Amino acid sequence: MTTLEQQKMMLDIDGIFTHHEATPTDLLTAAQAIAVSAIGDLVNKDLKKAASPSGNDALHRLADGIADQIRTAMHMRVNAGWHKDW
Repeated sequence: MTTLEQQKMMLDIDGIFTHHEATPTDLLTAAQAIAVSAIGDLVNKDLKKAASPSGNDALHRLADGIADQIRTAMHMRVNAGWHKDW
């Protein structure tokens, strides 16, 4: 998926949240569910190929890395302060 396609997808998602008058709590809940679903998809695909559960170690590291990136981005946004367009 290209960056433009990702941007269009995010606008579609934003439109759905706006249509349903989602609160910040709703958005965070949906974001968590989407992230967990994506990891679940990777687990399902990886375990079909893997002969042993030791492949889970790499997926645990991946999940930790994704969580760290999200955590860093959220703290950066908090530190950025008020934005008129948010």
